[in-house]
Amino acid sequence: MAGAYRSTRSQTIDNEGVSALLNAQPARTSIAPGTLVVLVGPSGAGKSTFAQKHFKPTEIVSSDACRAMVADDAADQAATTAAFAVLHTIVERRLRSGRLTVVDATNVQAKARRPLLALAARYHRPSMAILFDVSPEVCKERNRKRQDRVVGEFVVDRQCAQAPVSPDVLLSEGFDRVIVLHSAEEADAFDVPTGPSSTARRDKPGPFDVIGDLHGCSDELLSLLRVMGYQVENPGDLIPRITPPEGRTAVFVGDFIDRGPDNVRTLLIVMAMVRYGAALAVPGNHDEKLLRALQGAPVKITSGLDRTLQELDAAGEEMRALVRDFLTGLPSHLVLDHGNLVVAHAGLPRELHGIDSAQARDVALFGTPTGRRDAFGLKILMDWAHAYTGDAIVVWGHLPVAEAMWVGNTIDIDTGCVHGGSLTALRYPERELVSVPAARVYSISIKPLQ
Repeated sequence: MAGAYRSTRSQTIDNEGVSALLNAQPARTSIAPGTLVVLVGPSGAGKSTFAQKHFKPTEIVSSDACRAMVADDAADQAATTAAFAVLHTIVERRLRSGRLTVVDATNVQAKARRPLLALAARYHRPSMAILFDVSPEVCKERNRKRQDRVVGEFVVDRQCAQAPVSPDVLLSEGFDRVIVLHSAEEADAFDVPTGPSSTARRDKPGPFDVIGDLHGCSDELLSLLRVMGYQVENPGDLIPRITPPEGRTAVFVGDFIDRGPDNVRTLLIVMAMVRYGAALAVPGNHDEKLLRALQGAPVKITSGLDRTLQELDAAGEEMRALVRDFLTGLPSHLVLDHGNLVVAHAGLPRELHGIDSAQARDVALFGTPTGRRDAFGLKILMDWAHAYTGDAIVVWGHLPVAEAMWVGNTIDIDTGCVHGGSLTALRYPERELVSVPAARVYSISIKPLQ
């Protein structure tokens, strides 16, 4: 591709920004505080050694240690029931208080993992499984070298037979992430650092300009940025150079694509602003559906996704990979300004603020369906905003409205630009709304803007 892309405006533009984005290295993933980490593998797979090397002693909850607590003997299998009662109590207390918790037990059976996942779900905590895919021969050899707690070879064989055959098994059970380690060398090289939640940018106090659903309206986006004082150089380029006003940061509320005229260009502008520190972003439901399509998952090609995919096909495989990596790395929502501002595409109840779980992501991107549909056949979502009593301001989009209105400490800023409405931003902390009208109607909505 070499930095060239044929836009929907039927012109070829060479732009160094495209090459820079293509060459950008993705950020490393971290294990957020409050994560439940479940080690899965037979005796002798190296789980305890791994845990002791990569996690703090206080973060590890070991079944052997719990046996020793209740029976003065880590090898006393008769104490297993009591030991796991202690283990589950400790795990629950740690997850309730939002502490990283590593469960060091074989966990090869689904019935052993199920209560742990239930605890993570109860406290809205993300869950990770680390699967030790080590051969029975290696496990047996390690067991023979142990100074104590030598496990019989028939036990190792049984545990290996019971272990999950693939990461898909663990994902289907509800784990948010699965890491597979195939050898001691891979375990030693493990380098996923612990760090703050990907949703939490509490250290960023603002000021912010939170921008509503774009849906491929790149011209309106550039107009809005100019109105708010952003310097837009070379606006005819595929990726204009955008400089924010001193100290300000744009925050995109998701739904960058579908239905509008310039989906790939809109994505590139957003990605460039995020890449160079001028913006933060969260995904919307349309972006999530595009990501699934780019990952090869079956999706219904509706609501303008066909146009976006056509543009990406024309842009080439490198561009598809760039967009896929960008969307994969976005947090479900953002907690900003020491917890005083939350940005989530479909809004977010107070109890899910800062939570990195799959449930929080679903609610943040899609809302919570009631199971009913309106007269237009659209899903009716729970009215979380009128029930919200939190102190943090929650800025969201997803449901297009004719005019952005405050509901308590929440505001929906999707003012239907792609449907001929306007593109709106909320300036924070000023609580000032700034809008530019759509140049035209790009997509007719089946439901009038409320």
